[in-house]
Amino acid sequence: MGKLNIIVATHGRFGEELVKSAEMIIGPTESVYTLSLLPEKSFEDFYQEARELFEKIEGPTIALVDLFGGTPSNVLTALTKQHEHKVISGVNLPVLIDLCMKGKTLEKIELEIVIQKLFEVFNESMILTNERLEV
Repeated sequence: MGKLNIIVATHGRFGEELVKSAEMIIGPTESVYTLSLLPEKSFEDFYQEARELFEKIEGPTIALVDLFGGTPSNVLTALTKQHEHKVISGVNLPVLIDLCMKGKTLEKIELEIVIQKLFEVFNESMILTNERLEV
């Protein structure tokens, strides 16, 4: 199946900064792309930018978006009809780091299994720290 592509698509530059934060922790990332919906971009501009990115990359792709029902989510989900990829909303740093690490280490990418594990990471990443840490 080939290497795993990761797209982080968000409102504003949140996704770009999230990737930079992940790289502070795990080092340089590979096959990670960002799409930023900025105030000056129309829906059509963002759609065109996303379509061009999907035409450029090959192989299994998971898109992480910030908000279900927002433009990044809607555009990338609409493009699943033309390009085989999965879209997951609710991107956070633990999920992005886990996905980047899987992309570097997995020999065979089985999207359904990777996604199932991502949901576990997502659920485990929200912690009430007051109950876990001694202060």
